[in-house]
Amino acid sequence: MLELYHFWGSTCSKRVRICLAEKELEWESHHTRLDRREHLQPEYVKMNPNGVVPTLVHDDRVLIESMFIMEYLDDTFPAQPLRPTDAYERAQMRIWMDRCEHVLHKSVNVISFIKQGRYKRFQGMSEEELQATLNEQPEIERRAILERRVRQGVTQEEMDHAEARIAIIFDDMEEQLSDRPWLCGEDYSLADIAYAPFIERFQANEMEQLVDWSVRPKLGNWWARIQERPGFQKGFFFPQPED
Repeated sequence: MLELYHFWGSTCSKRVRICLAEKELEWESHHTRLDRREHLQPEYVKMNPNGVVPTLVHDDRVLIESMFIMEYLDDTFPAQPLRPTDAYERAQMRIWMDRCEHVLHKSVNVISFIKQGRYKRFQGMSEEELQATLNEQPEIERRAILERRVRQGVTQEEMDHAEARIAIIFDDMEEQLSDRPWLCGEDYSLADIAYAPFIERFQANEMEQLVDWSVRPKLGNWWARIQERPGFQKGFFFPQPED
């Protein structure tokens, strides 16, 4: 049995849901409300020490981190493969995925803290309430980053730097797609899935320069084709919970 602990709006949860849908796998949903800090509760942190979503449980075996979960699914369920057969292209897939996680994802978090109003959830807290909330974060580095953002804010320079880093990746994607339909060749792969959820996030954050497809038409065409895939439609869109 496959069980997924996830949140409807989480980009990393969307990656795994798209992967599950592309591979036509059945899974049991455990919707974990980030807005209610369910991912920071002791019972969840015991399963996922980083206190983030998603978490996959397969026959009582627990896996964390969306990139590793997707590769695990492709290893374990080889039908509808989502990795290139060529070893070089498979290595390139992992390089793209690494850039997505360690450059693009981190840059998005900087921007989303302001654009999506995440700072608002800390407004009006007393010092004791704020410190208790920060202490809930089980991962030390994430806790330190959050505290700095809450106490000092995010500067325009940091915002501009994050957007510039994303633009470089988008430029590289545009070049990569100049002679191939997908990031790693002729076949749709985990690399494409890794990046797809972020495009919608940029549109929602009204980052017009990044999603102006007249500037990067190959990337715009790639995004349009991804949205047409039934697996994307099924995995990306998950009902928003009712309060």
